[in-house]
Amino acid sequence: MIAASNYQTPEWQKKIRNILTDLRQGRCVLLIGPEIARIGADSLRNVLRNHLNETNAEDIAHYYDRDGFYLFRDKVAKEDAQREVVLFYEENHTGSTVDEAIFKRLIQIKFPLVLSINPDNFLSDVAYKYGVKHRFTYFHHSGEAVQEVEEPTANTPLFYNLCGFVERDNSLILDYDDLFQLLSALLGSPGLPAKLAVTLQQAKHFLFLGFDFDKWYSQLLLRLLSGEKAIRKFAIDRSVKSENTTTFLVKQFGIEFIEKEIDFFNEFFERCAAEDLLRDLVENNSPERVQITRWVANNNLPRAFDFLRNIAKNQQQLELENAVVLLQARFHDLQARESRKTLDSRDYQVEYNRIVDALLELTKDQFSAP
Repeated sequence: MIAASNYQTPEWQKKIRNILTDLRQGRCVLLIGPEIARIGADSLRNVLRNHLNETNAEDIAHYYDRDGFYLFRDKVAKEDAQREVVLFYEENHTGSTVDEAIFKRLIQIKFPLVLSINPDNFLSDVAYKYGVKHRFTYFHHSGEAVQEVEEPTANTPLFYNLCGFVERDNSLILDYDDLFQLLSALLGSPGLPAKLAVTLQQAKHFLFLGFDFDKWYSQLLLRLLSGEKAIRKFAIDRSVKSENTTTFLVKQFGIEFIEKEIDFFNEFFERCAAEDLLRDLVENNSPERVQITRWVANNNLPRAFDFLRNIAKNQQQLELENAVVLLQARFHDLQARESRKTLDSRDYQVEYNRIVDALLELTKDQFSAP
């Protein structure tokens, strides 16, 4: 375990330089855990647990504190709890209840891939808000075909949820049955998308942020990352309760724990800025652009299309109106082919992303910051 208070030392400057080199070459991956999202002084995970204990007490037979899993009284009780989780996340989105500051800094750093074990899309929401082009998708453990992804790059990073997404309540990991299905799907068939797996295999540095390494999800991630000691792993936000766990992780997986995580992260961020490894953000967006990107972030493209088309019509901008109409037609055709099952699910997301990119580009051209 490393207890360093000054990251200006030659030893740490060398380590940070190595991380930056791999980041520049697209070989540095960020992994974010459940401690990253905060509501006040508490983690979102703890706030959710307390919320469910109040709203769904009759549905919960037991709560396993060590692993953070529930034992539900029956299937109906579990479905009720799943719906309540979805509602909870809808009411605690970034920019209001959840502090977006850490997400804003993370989207600036040119990580090609960010793996999350959280079911939210907070990082993606903030990226849309500040004009960072990216891809967002998630792993579904219940037997669906794996959704292929584009190759993650610094210009178009991928934000990937390993443990489901709140808009698909049956993809959430709430009990041991969900965990067993997730392990089977991730480590067996269908496994991770091919291009994502390649990015992980080629990575040389992994940075962990917001993890408790006594928990199951940390062990899952370490298994996915193969545990090779040749790959450097740094736990930026140290939250290890057991000294035995710390010893095991250091010896077995070669993880270096950073105790003064704020100092390290500030130093790392400043070095990224100096090395031109930060993305530009669009601050003070116009209200129209913020509204459109919010609809896009919530997968409500029809509202975004209608809003931009009405603006074009009211301002008599025929060229813009025609461009929106063409995009709408592409989107309706995509939905029709998906409903007829004539389109591979892997191709659907690629075309969907292209339509989103085109829509956001139209929005960017139309609305400039005041």
